[in-house]
Amino acid sequence: MTPAGEITIELNHRAGKVEAVEIASTRPDAARVFVGKTPEQVLSIVPLLFSLCGNAQAYAALQACRAALRMPAEPEADAAREHLLQLETVREHAWRILLDWPGLLDQQPDKTAVAALLKIDRQFKSCLFQDGEAFKLDSQLQIDAPRSQGLLAELTGLIDQVIFDGGLRGFLAMTNEMQLHDWLDGNKALAAQLLNKLYQRELHALGNSNVAGLPNLDPAELNRQMQSTDLSAFCRMPQWQGRCYESTPLSRQQESPLLTDLRSHYGNGLLPRFVAVLLEAAAIPQGIKSMVGTMPAYAADGVGLVQVQAARGLLIHRLELRQGRVYDYRIVAPTEWNFHPNGVLAQGLKSLQADDEEGLRRQAEWLINAVDPCVQYRLVLTPEN
Repeated sequence: MTPAGEITIELNHRAGKVEAVEIASTRPDAARVFVGKTPEQVLSIVPLLFSLCGNAQAYAALQACRAALRMPAEPEADAAREHLLQLETVREHAWRILLDWPGLLDQQPDKTAVAALLKIDRQFKSCLFQDGEAFKLDSQLQIDAPRSQGLLAELTGLIDQVIFDGGLRGFLAMTNEMQLHDWLDGNKALAAQLLNKLYQRELHALGNSNVAGLPNLDPAELNRQMQSTDLSAFCRMPQWQGRCYESTPLSRQQESPLLTDLRSHYGNGLLPRFVAVLLEAAAIPQGIKSMVGTMPAYAADGVGLVQVQAARGLLIHRLELRQGRVYDYRIVAPTEWNFHPNGVLAQGLKSLQADDEEGLRRQAEWLINAVDPCVQYRLVLTPEN
């Protein structure tokens, strides 16, 4: 998302237990810059505005514009764009694993591996679209299949080496927790080190709550809610049918056999969350088909609305055109669902307890990292008298 703004998370605690959680965001409404612009101008601005999940943001903007303009479908080009979205998910997951997970293990991040990851990622667009322009109204397919397959093999090999220490295939083959224990035994891979630490510190169920995964959203009803004049009613603090939901890799991958088994023991706690991220990082390069793609766009009277699965969850763009220019533009990012004041992170944080304030802080940092705000956050712990 945009670099400006942050999320403040305040934990009020007493006797080692969290008594209350307050989550507030100062993130700006980035979509306001699109008002008065043409669709072509919007699509030129999006890459400059969004540094994280840029492909997902650009694809959502493109599809919303195309729907509002009633342009015909582009099945082959959209298949290539979905390919880019899923590769971006791999990059985002691997980037966070390589940069953040070592800190949770009191290690230094592998910046060489991060640089190699980003170098590979930058080359994919030029393998699929002319001049690497994938998200324009006039983008032209230009597929270099041999080069694309070569890059995919290079990406898979890098992830296997730096995250799984050669054990990627074994990780993907697991279907239950017993097999996971066998895979972790004596394993020095970064992924294994983190999961072993969860077991050692008995953090596998940390943050478990009864917040469910976001169901499929009816496009017409979603459009009705998003066009409300009160932005805070949905776009800033979304709920569906009066309930908070989570939209994360865990909710997206919860049907996998391994996660089904883990969730039966630990709900939506830390262990299933981290495993879900690892599953996507490992599985997507193997088949580029493990995620749900874009939902059918909603179009009516100059309105275009689209739902896209980004790395951290569901991304929604809605725009309204009048006389060829944007009259209204609204975005709901995964952060709005997951960091809702009463959402999955807030409910998980309320369950924390530790021997002292530092222990609470450490637990909270693990949980926040697992849910992943995708923007800077500030954690404040306030003791209650």
